[in-house]
Amino acid sequence: AVVSTQSTGYIINNLRLAPTNKMTEASKALFQFFDEDNNGGITLVELKEAMAGVGVKFSEEEVTKFFQKYDTDRNDEIDFNEFIALSVALNAQALSGSEQAIAQLFSSMDADGNRSLSHAEIREGIAKFTGKGANDEEVTALIKQLDIDHDGEVSYEEFSNNILTKIAVAIKNDI
Repeated sequence: AVVSTQSTGYIINNLRLAPTNKMTEASKALFQFFDEDNNGGITLVELKEAMAGVGVKFSEEEVTKFFQKYDTDRNDEIDFNEFIALSVALNAQALSGSEQAIAQLFSSMDADGNRSLSHAEIREGIAKFTGKGANDEEVTALIKQLDIDHDGEVSYEEFSNNILTKIAVAIKNDI
């Protein structure tokens, strides 16, 4: 599926947000992270595998419910336009109730209270949050996705501004 800039702009403008090239490029990169086979759509399996690949594992019911909410055309794939709408919706929610949930999650993971999450804190936090453990490779992959300044840890700003975190909180809290 080819996505035109015009249709992407239409979705974002209808939500009263101005698209930027930086946002579009970041969204495309993240979309490609989820779209394992690069066919222009994210399947339920791809969503589960991408989240599990960074150590975030949910029940079949939780992920399916989230997926169905954002697969608005019901074709069993989240296309790029639906992904943009999902991203915008999660960003809007982050300004409301889910921001508190993200802050609470970060705080519960930050064992030493230094406002930065280490590899060990993330691994333990994933286990507490999802009820399932994550291996070192999964935690390292998650840190790679979240750690913008490449210092080996994840600050609150990096954690709270990342769409993976917002997706995880949305799935867990049925947002």
